[in-house]
Amino acid sequence: MRNALRSSLCVLSVLCGATHAIEPTHWAFVPPKRPELPTVKERAWARNAIDRFVLAGLEENALKHAPEADRTTLLRRLSFDLTGLPPTLEQQTVFLNDDAPDAYERLVDRLLASPQYGERWAQHWLDLARYADTDGFEFDQVRPDAWRYRDWVVSALNRDMPYDQFVRLQMAGDEVSPEDSSAFIATGFHRCYPDMVDLNDQGLRRQNALNDITETTGLAFLGLTIGCARCHDHKFDPISQLDFYRLQAFFTPARFRDDYPIASAEERTAYEDRKRHWERGVADVQAALIRLEAPVRAKLAPGDPPGLNDEAAAALHKAETERTPAEVRLVFEVLTKDRRIKNDAWATVLDPAQAESRRALQAQLNRLKTSAPAALPHARGLDETQTDAPASFLLVRGDFATKGPEVVPNVPEVLRTSATANKIMPTSHSTGRRKALAEWLTRPDHPLTARVLVNRLWQHHFGRGIVATPSDFGTMGEEPSHPELLDWLASELIAHGWSLKAIHRLILTSATYRQSSRAEAVAFAADPENTLLWRHTRQRLDGEAIRDALLVLSGRLNTAQGGPPVFPELPAELTRLSNKGAVWPVSERRQDRDRRSLYVFVRRNLRYPFFEAFDRPDTNVSCPRRASTTIAPQALTLLNSALANESARALAEIIAAAAGEDHGWQVDRAYRTVYGRSPDAAERRLGQEFLDGNGSLRHFCLALINANEFLYIE
Repeated sequence: MRNALRSSLCVLSVLCGATHAIEPTHWAFVPPKRPELPTVKERAWARNAIDRFVLAGLEENALKHAPEADRTTLLRRLSFDLTGLPPTLEQQTVFLNDDAPDAYERLVDRLLASPQYGERWAQHWLDLARYADTDGFEFDQVRPDAWRYRDWVVSALNRDMPYDQFVRLQMAGDEVSPEDSSAFIATGFHRCYPDMVDLNDQGLRRQNALNDITETTGLAFLGLTIGCARCHDHKFDPISQLDFYRLQAFFTPARFRDDYPIASAEERTAYEDRKRHWERGVADVQAALIRLEAPVRAKLAPGDPPGLNDEAAAALHKAETERTPAEVRLVFEVLTKDRRIKNDAWATVLDPAQAESRRALQAQLNRLKTSAPAALPHARGLDETQTDAPASFLLVRGDFATKGPEVVPNVPEVLRTSATANKIMPTSHSTGRRKALAEWLTRPDHPLTARVLVNRLWQHHFGRGIVATPSDFGTMGEEPSHPELLDWLASELIAHGWSLKAIHRLILTSATYRQSSRAEAVAFAADPENTLLWRHTRQRLDGEAIRDALLVLSGRLNTAQGGPPVFPELPAELTRLSNKGAVWPVSERRQDRDRRSLYVFVRRNLRYPFFEAFDRPDTNVSCPRRASTTIAPQALTLLNSALANESARALAEIIAAAAGEDHGWQVDRAYRTVYGRSPDAAERRLGQEFLDGNGSLRHFCLALINANEFLYIE
């Protein structure tokens, strides 16, 4: 009785509109306005508007900025930031010898134009999208076509696809560009959720997916913890449970597809023609066998085979000339499985001519089955087939079995104004709901979309966002350290046609970004977290960048882009695990195993150990900011792993071949290759003494890659 009463009261509160008091004055719920540039004393330091905002905060707190970093530091910083790879010796030579006033700016442009840019920044987005190549849960089944979404993200970033289009295609590519197969691939964003495929209640399985899609949409694009309102009104933000299910209603008509053909309209038409021709040929042979066997079946097993369903019975009772190829196949399968006739009976009831004809037809059928047209490649994503949507309901306490009132799609009330609601216009093949949501998300006056995105870019360049909680712009999230700068950057993003590369360039060419990471005692005491950006914050490389850097140093990195994931070697102890979620078929070709870390197979239940040591996030949930720990397994991995030792050996061989037997040249070459700089006098002396004392060049290289200077970006 008490549970029933609580359910009734919950439904009643929704019907009566009981929600949080709306707080439109919270800074994140108000559309950004382009602020005036602040007045500062040291205007000569500012290279662009970003510096004016940062300098205003420093001057207000009586803090001084750090000096500009040296060129070698800036080159290494930029290279890892934009491509995730260390600068090559050739890149070092070109940049360090370029005396032109715009040498730095041209370096930024070269790195932004590099195909490795998209690979580096795709990983940041895939963390948000909770991307993996498997389902997760107990059996962790493989998703053979998931990688197409990963490749779509890389391509979109390299082409500098405007962010508003980037959002629209991931929200509703099938509705925005129904004839473009790549637009469908973009909707794979919504199919990255962990999935318990063997759940007994498939309706509940779908509801779990819809909950995840709704929550991740809120986190990734709105920077709001929408998912907290699934079972009850949000405890802190003005987001009601009704808001959650109204937002979910945009997605409820969607069909979850794993078999969408990736091809042009002409290719799909040609494939369907080939398939129909092949199916007709198979049906003709099957029909001939049915005719040949019919008299024998009438004698040995008269009447219908047992256990027919309605569809099979209808096809069986049709005249042969009226059956479609699919119905012929169905009748053939039913008759072939009729256990009333044993296989050895045919030899005794058919005359030699009939038996030979039967063998010939069966052989022909077998040849046809092996010559089926090669299937078109497939992708995972969302689409729709009807213009009418099924009813959507609020779920009382989030319980799939307890439906509350019916809801219609709408955006959260706190973000809704008379000007922001988009009318839902059905397309020729869909409800148009997700397209309407996408259009709302990408409105220039949207209070969150542009702010959330530029904050994410800022975070990856500085180690901390202007809002330090990048997926929580709500009332419990951190306040922005530079609110006017955040709004100015959001306005700039829209003014530059939603170009991500334009914002990258603004940030990277600022004096703020170019600062040294050197700490100054007074500033450190006043602002130990560097919130005011009085220096550049050191950042540790993530596991993917460390592995890629080791492959570059060893001369083994395979820069081929795209395609199915690869499987590097695992530690021997892991290969002996059970086959439930632990299968890892090591790629046969060495060049495949040496591809970039972005392409390493992502198994939810078995993270690649090297990445796990360096804080690879859990792919079951959206990750806006990776942890950066310092733990013993990291040192042990770099010192003892096969990857680190093989890289040190290969690097030593490369250095010896280039520098000969001169230990001084070997030390210099090793420092330039690993750290992007020449050694100082003390480092050169110590290195030479080690090598002169019969220390191996391999061990010297291994020591260099185990130092903090290799792991951290200044």
